[in-house]
Amino acid sequence: MTIETVCRDRRETDDVAPLRHRVTAAFKALANTVARRRRIRRTRIHLAGLSAEQLRDIGLSREQADAETRRSLFLAIERTMSPK
Repeated sequence: MTIETVCRDRRETDDVAPLRHRVTAAFKALANTVARRRRIRRTRIHLAGLSAEQLRDIGLSREQADAETRRSLFLAIERTMSPK
C-alpha cells in the first residue's frame, strides 16, 4: 500500500459521506411523514366512531366530524360502503 492509495481511498470516503448524510436525512424525513399520516388516519378513524354525545363533549358536531373524515379519501370510501 502506497501513500497515493491511502490518499485516494480517503478522498473517496470523504466524497461518499455527504451523500450518505443526504440519503439518511431523506429516509428520516420519509419515515416522519409516514408516521404523521398514520397518526392522522388513526385520529380520523377514532373520530368517525364517536357517538353524538361524545362529539358534543369535545365540541364537534356530526357534520364537522364527517367533514374531517371525508378529508381522507379511503375513510370516506369505507364509510359510504359500510352499512350503519
